[in-house]
Amino acid sequence: MQRCPRLPRTVAIAALARALAAAAFGLGMTQLSEAAPIEVVDVTGGTVQGIPSDTRGVSEFRGIPYAGNVGGENAWKPAPPVTPWTGTMTAGSWGDRMLQDPGSESGQPPVSSDGLNLTVWTPAETKDASLPVYMLIHGGANRLGSSAMADIYDAELAAQGIVVVSVQYRLGAQGFMALPEMENSGPNGAKGNFAVLDLVDALEWIRDNISEFGGDPHTVTIGGQSAGGENAVALLRTPLAKGLFRRAFIQSSFTGFLPGKIKNFASKAQHDQAAVDEVMGAPTTLVDLRAIDEAKWLAPWKDGKESLFSLLARATGGGQFFTIDDHVFTEDSVNLLQPGDFDGLDIVIGQTADEYTGLRGVSSMTEDEQHEALLNFIREYQVGNVDPTIFPLYATDDPVEASRLALRAINDYMFQYVRIGAEIAKANSPASNIYLYYWDHWPPGKDQGLKRAYHAADLWYWNGSLREGAKDQRPWSDPDFRMKQMAMTYLANFVKTGDPNGHSVPHWEQVSGGSDNGPSRFLRLHEGEAELRTQTIYPTRDGYMRQVIEEGMAKR
Repeated sequence: MQRCPRLPRTVAIAALARALAAAAFGLGMTQLSEAAPIEVVDVTGGTVQGIPSDTRGVSEFRGIPYAGNVGGENAWKPAPPVTPWTGTMTAGSWGDRMLQDPGSESGQPPVSSDGLNLTVWTPAETKDASLPVYMLIHGGANRLGSSAMADIYDAELAAQGIVVVSVQYRLGAQGFMALPEMENSGPNGAKGNFAVLDLVDALEWIRDNISEFGGDPHTVTIGGQSAGGENAVALLRTPLAKGLFRRAFIQSSFTGFLPGKIKNFASKAQHDQAAVDEVMGAPTTLVDLRAIDEAKWLAPWKDGKESLFSLLARATGGGQFFTIDDHVFTEDSVNLLQPGDFDGLDIVIGQTADEYTGLRGVSSMTEDEQHEALLNFIREYQVGNVDPTIFPLYATDDPVEASRLALRAINDYMFQYVRIGAEIAKANSPASNIYLYYWDHWPPGKDQGLKRAYHAADLWYWNGSLREGAKDQRPWSDPDFRMKQMAMTYLANFVKTGDPNGHSVPHWEQVSGGSDNGPSRFLRLHEGEAELRTQTIYPTRDGYMRQVIEEGMAKR
């Protein structure tokens, strides 16, 4: 991840290529208006002035606070309101990143507890433009990330005629930890899920302020990738967000709408308290944790190699981010497999074909090591069990390929997991538009043949962030630019209408809701092209994983 630099203007040939790509999808160049976009707006807290983005006709407003500082006594509580400012704030610099390990990459914004801010890209020329809105939730395992990540720089996506709002939220233990003493916070108090409360605050900020940027507060799509996708599903699950958005665009959420990383409060609080006490070396309370200053959170802990932030993020996160607390989530609200759960909502959901090559890396495995990995990849919050009949499906005589295929098995399972959830959602909410994709386009770069369509490989394309000639990006080629324009068009169409079709992109059918409608179809994106399929190119693997999941669900 890196801060998005000031990207250079491309040469005339590259500009012509982009124009031709846009024309191929029926967009022409109408989004590049000669009129000036909105530059100065009044929002909660004061007045902000934007700056030109790298895309003609689009203004960007970086680092606008939507809530107050959540450090010290404000930690592990609902965020306080924005502190008002006087005069005009020039929103030309990224806001602080939310507290996280800073990393070694230069040019990144500082980290602090004052990181509840957002960035807006708008092509609107007037405040009454009523453009549809896309709220983007960054990824990063709920431990890192920010709006300044280069692969979610959304100026070109906004140029398709939408307002994009990239939001930050609390991370790690600060965002997701639950302790038993939170039980005393009252029936509507916060008992974990602080990051989700932040995202609800961001949605309410959009409702109250986005018309200033030419956006329509009644036509909001939420979306994100990885942890951002999981958090988008969390917003589908909380009654606190009801009515604040109409659509969801969910990338690489791992579990989709089937059972996921959710625990009841008693279990989560007991687990987290034990984990915190172990890391701290003594019984620890919220008072103790609130007294720790930011420098100590980020310094190596007890002469170790990891920070206290990192240790507690892993100890209290992992496979159990979200807490059923009867406020943010209830037993009923987290169950998205009921009739009518998606009524009034439209959904796009999907995975990349090789998620784990980017998350764990490809190494080398003996046959026995691969078999052990294949038998043990399903996590406690998922369903089903594999058996030795899986071995021939991922057999190879190459030790490196054995490692890649062991990771591919996880991806194959995850795609069917997400696919089944989407089909159930469609069956239970037939009036909702629900679309499924399978991202199998490989970005260029080192180890392309091993990493393939890795986790986050699709971000550059959906967000329109890749630029020809940018020295700090990859050596993009024609299929990448075709894929970027196609992906942006699908996403912008969906944000506008709830239907990704239109403007000459290949037709994308919805999933089918039940066996009576035949095999469910999904869109495979590969090599700059898209096609509808009922199977991946490995249908035997598809069938095996689907059977594992269906049998596991029947036993729950």
